[in-house]
Amino acid sequence: MKKIIYIIIAILCMASTVSITAKGGEEMVLKMYAFGVSTSFNDSTVFFTEIQELDSAWVESKTGFIVSRDNYSYQLRDHLASKGYPKRTCIFISGKDLKDVAKKYDKLKSRYVKKGGSDILLIDKSEFTFKTIAAAQNNSQQEESAKPKKHKKEKPAKAPARK
Repeated sequence: MKKIIYIIIAILCMASTVSITAKGGEEMVLKMYAFGVSTSFNDSTVFFTEIQELDSAWVESKTGFIVSRDNYSYQLRDHLASKGYPKRTCIFISGKDLKDVAKKYDKLKSRYVKKGGSDILLIDKSEFTFKTIAAAQNNSQQEESAKPKKHKKEKPAKAPARK
């Protein structure tokens, strides 16, 4: 009877760990819309890119966020640094529906207009466009394999006790 209870408990533990470790996959979306904004604490200039269409972007299936979205903001930051505007804070906003993205764009832009004191500069599509980033197979597994594994230090053997 005890063996059966232990087997049932073991099966339940295994089933719960499998459901916890299951991860959502990534899916490719044919069209995404995005724009970028760049600000700086040291400068009153705010840069806005035009709303752009991204082809074949990868999206996390659970959250709906674009995969590797920080790299998109780095693209804008690097572009502005090459134009002589270093150390800027850049954000990347994306969505599947053009109307939703346009609404976010207008809201963010009106916030800087109402606030005043900021010079708003638009970055044309011919000057800068976001490049689609391919999804990595398993980002977390690659990061773990890149980290060096720590080995346990062997404890020095205790000297025999003297009497």
